[in-house]
Amino acid sequence: MSPSAAGSLEPFQPQEPHRLRVLAGACGLGIGLGLIRSDFGVIGREMVVQEWMSQADLGELAALNMVGYLLGCVHQAQLKGKAQLLRSLRLALVVGVLCLWLGAVPSGQLGEGGLRVLAGWGAGHLMSGLPGLALAGVPARHQRQAVATVLGGGALVALLGASAVAWLAPSSAAGAWLVLACFATVLSLPTLWLIDRGHRRLRANEQCGEEQQVAIADSGVRSIGWFPLIALTCAFALTGAAQVPMALYEPIVASSRIGMDASMSSASFSAMGLGGLMASLLLVGLPRAWPTALLLPLVAMVGGLGAWIYALARSPQQLLLSAFLIGWWSIMTSSLTLDRLPDLVPAELQRRCWATLTTLNGLGFVIFSMGTSSMASKGLQTLLWLGVALMACVLLAQLLQTSRRSVSNSQS
Repeated sequence: MSPSAAGSLEPFQPQEPHRLRVLAGACGLGIGLGLIRSDFGVIGREMVVQEWMSQADLGELAALNMVGYLLGCVHQAQLKGKAQLLRSLRLALVVGVLCLWLGAVPSGQLGEGGLRVLAGWGAGHLMSGLPGLALAGVPARHQRQAVATVLGGGALVALLGASAVAWLAPSSAAGAWLVLACFATVLSLPTLWLIDRGHRRLRANEQCGEEQQVAIADSGVRSIGWFPLIALTCAFALTGAAQVPMALYEPIVASSRIGMDASMSSASFSAMGLGGLMASLLLVGLPRAWPTALLLPLVAMVGGLGAWIYALARSPQQLLLSAFLIGWWSIMTSSLTLDRLPDLVPAELQRRCWATLTTLNGLGFVIFSMGTSSMASKGLQTLLWLGVALMACVLLAQLLQTSRRSVSNSQS
């Protein structure tokens, strides 16, 4: 048996099926990334229609949701040891699901703002802390497929959640919140199972006098490969910023430039989710022999193509195609970035490094959205071309992370 399979970094017994842990992790990411972060935009439009709040208030709530997400990621990056990780994940899961249930009750701007911060905090913890728990102990030959499955859970659940809302509660904000809350409650059961298994394994290790950390994978790296890691970090932070034109301003582009109604605008949101789902399915089938470091620049090129089509879009078909490509690029980039970390970072630092990366990704989103908010009405085309320029910067950073500088020394 290889050292990576038998080492103390594995949270469960080697004979336990890693597929169940991966699927449970996908359920948790579905709650945090899919239902809390992504599907709020779907419900938010109906909340404005039913006069729960104004359009300006909706923008503030979306910002508060991201602020809470950043706080959760930062908090997760500060945690040390598996015991703190497990406690934080359990609390984040309970808080996130509870906030979805409470969302069905109109609570005014102050109450809604508090719920969005708390829900975002829970989502940040789940996004930055849960993948390491779900992926620890996965055989190296299945690592990329497992990463794609875990992060693909967010795209799949976002798509299913939006579809369920459109089908079951198309004209009720309270009903939409209840649909998402029921969905999240069901998904929380396998997630709690994963966390409980971690607690039991931790207690068993404590009885043996062993202290355990959670690692994504142990690739034998003993020191950090600084140059490619810095380039990868810059690329992921820029990725967060490059998502803003599609994630925030697509409804304006759809209505003002293309003349699409609200239902077609929701279709482009579904196209993004479908693109993310297709990305996960593609990653599951990619041969492991294809280097992750080289795949990242290729994915960035596809994202750049999507941003370019988006900037030039004058028809619904072009808008849907750009949404699909950007959704595909987003999930591919997140999955491959997480898969790349074990090549650059020692096992005991991987979870905190991933939490830091997700923090910077969210920070890039917040900074760019705040800096361009005034351009939405008068400088929309310039804003879209800025998105293309950001994609070019992402591509440059991804090319730099392919460098082997410092990597050979870290593995010696």
